Formats: sequence, C-alpha cells, structure tokens
Amino acid sequence: MADWRLTPDNSALIVIDVQEKLMPLIARRTELIANVQKLMAVAKILEVPTILTAQYVKGIGPVIPEIASAAPGAKVIEKTTFSCCGTEEFVQAVKDLRRQRLIICGIEAHVCIQQTVIDLMKDYFIYLPVDAISARKELDATVAIERMRDCGAVVTTVESTVFELLRQSGTAQFKACLPLFK
Repeated sequence: MADWRLTPDNSALIVIDVQEKLMPLIARRTELIANVQKLMAVAKILEVPTILTAQYVKGIGPVIPEIASAAPGAKVIEKTTFSCCGTEEFVQAVKDLRRQRLIICGIEAHVCIQQTVIDLMKDYFIYLPVDAISARKELDATVAIERMRDCGAVVTTVESTVFELLRQSGTAQFKACLPLFK
C-alpha cells in the first residue's frame, strides 16, 4: 500500500498558467489568486520546490505579478502545448526535482491542468487543491476535477494540503505559516 501523505521532502508545487489576459475571465479569481499565493508562501517556508508555467505568453500575457512575485527568481516555463508535458523543458524540470508527489494548481482546470495531470499520473502522485484551481466556467472546472479524481488524482484543499505538509503545530515553520490562515 502506498503512503499517500505529502511531506516537504517528497512534494513539489506546480502553478499552471495564472496569466494576465485570462484572469479577468476566471471564476472565483480572487479566491484562486489568494489560495495560490498561500501555497507558494508555504512552499517557500518549507522549501518545497515550485515550477510555474505560462501558455502562449505572446497572446495570453505573462504570469500575473501577484503570483510571479511570490516566487522571486523562479523560472517560468513557457509553452504552447496544453499539457505542460508537451514541453521537454517542463518534463525535465519535474524529473530534476526528484519528487514523487506533485501539488498542482492554477488555470484552466479543463484544459492545461487536466491534460497535464493525466500525463503526469503515469509517473507521479497528483494532488489537486481544488480551491486553487479554476476555469472561465465553473462547470468546466467541476467536471475536470471529477475526471481527474476518476483517473486517480487526490482531490483536496489548500488548507488540508498545507497542514499535511506541516504535520505538527509549535514548530517555527508552523508559526511562519499560521498568519496565512487567520
């Protein structure tokens, strides 16, 4: 039986396509941005590596400043394929992390996230904090999350993900993360 628990040593965060021209159209965009920022802040505190992607930057624009600034120095992998796995640079970056559990968030649930998740599930355990995933239409996000769960992804929330990574209260890391949830 597999140990499904997330730890800072076995996990990585992948933030998919949170870009300028799409964000005004996204359902629950304020919540999405806040929750992706929380995940990124916790990843930084716990030293969980983070990968950011951007779809067709020329047409959709760069990653929004609120997200780009949460990971200073992080490289954004640009792509034109819907699945991030269609870009060798992404595939190699994930391999180089040597992490088996991938926490995936961003947009759009039914396009780039879904295709990426289905491709990654061949080799990795996938965790979907659904309050950090959205799409232009809520129904598209809901159906995509159901499909990814049916394919084997673990559906969870941001807070559940963070507290699983933390494991216990009273530590310096817990104290650093706690203000994010008040």
